[in-house]
Amino acid sequence: MHLPRLMLRMAVAAAVAAGPAAAEEALTLERAIAIAEAQNHQLRAADARLGAAAAGVDEARSYRLPRLDLEAGYQRSDNPVLVFGNLLRQEDFGAENFDLGRLNRPDALDNWNVTVMVEQPLWTGGRLARGEEAARLGRDAASSGRERARQEVVRRTIASYTGAVVADRRLEVAREALATAGAHVGLIRDLYEGGLVVESDLLRARVRESELREEVIRAESGVEVARATLNLVLGRDLATPIVLPETLELEPADGEDLEALIERARGGRPDLEAARRQTAAAQTGVALARAGRRPTVGFQAAWETNARDFFGNDGDNVTLGVGLRLPLFDGFATRARERRAREQASEAEVGVELLTESVALEVRQAFSELRAAGQRLEQSAQSVGLARRSLTIVEDRYKEGLTTLPELLDAETALTTARLREVAARRDVLLARASLDLATGEL
Repeated sequence: MHLPRLMLRMAVAAAVAAGPAAAEEALTLERAIAIAEAQNHQLRAADARLGAAAAGVDEARSYRLPRLDLEAGYQRSDNPVLVFGNLLRQEDFGAENFDLGRLNRPDALDNWNVTVMVEQPLWTGGRLARGEEAARLGRDAASSGRERARQEVVRRTIASYTGAVVADRRLEVAREALATAGAHVGLIRDLYEGGLVVESDLLRARVRESELREEVIRAESGVEVARATLNLVLGRDLATPIVLPETLELEPADGEDLEALIERARGGRPDLEAARRQTAAAQTGVALARAGRRPTVGFQAAWETNARDFFGNDGDNVTLGVGLRLPLFDGFATRARERRAREQASEAEVGVELLTESVALEVRQAFSELRAAGQRLEQSAQSVGLARRSLTIVEDRYKEGLTTLPELLDAETALTTARLREVAARRDVLLARASLDLATGEL
């Protein structure tokens, strides 16, 4: 992640004012991102998907290795065929066993059997190679998907973090506006008691003060929700206490070329790379399905021991063999699998084309939003200065009886609105920058 490109300098004024202990507890954006990358639930799920894909590669490779199995069993039977065969396997068949009576009605015979078998594929018509290739591509796609998930979590962390800071700032502005309204009520009360204004001015000022009290209540609720949202993204308990900076300071961004950003996005977006690898895996699936038409050759070996007692070894034998399997007719199942694989590969190719164009659109949109956010911030900063100066002038004029209460209240409202617009604009710049970095795959 390119933190310098986020143009952040977090001024921890509120924490410093509270003392060194509070400053140490202040949560910086960098720390918030680190916590999210370690604890976010979405990333933990992505890690599990990547681990499963990596295990799939190991599974695909395992089919090239020999398979060794051990089977053991016990059998007691007076079935003539089983008794005859077990006697032979125990190497205990004698001339007396040819007696017709014993052949037809033998005594029950115990047999403990242990068999060790080895199977090794020799040639599979490309099935194992294509299966392993598809598994590797799936693992690489999962790796790219995990990186994309990380970038999206970083973007959500920035949004939640700045949202919490802005919520704190909105509450501060609302409280300051309430304090200003309270001062105006005191001023108007003095003027009313001096007979310089009518009672309706005092009543209207008190209504404005009540409105701002409601705004403070809403802002306090907004702070609680914003902090809970941030804790959710960080993978922590929603009630975990947080100390945040007082404001978000921005640094000017260098000019960037839109077309260069689009090219970087097309070459570096993790989700686009994941889609390409998934397409390659789908194309490998076509070859894998086609391999179902080819014969397979395998080697088998078995060592078997049979005995009447559990720890015995009355007789043993070894079997070696090579087998050939040639598919002749499977009800057109292989042809259907091949056709399905081709259609899936075509779908994946179209998906890559669509995603490539969507990436270009996302970059253009984020680029435009960043430019507009910067312009809005400039305008809102100017508005704050103008509104503050205007309120000072109107207050002085109202004290002298040269203007009306509505003009004073309008000036006060204009300053509050301008300050909130500036706070929102600062956050918009940060989010637009993060969105552009996310769109280019560089967050």
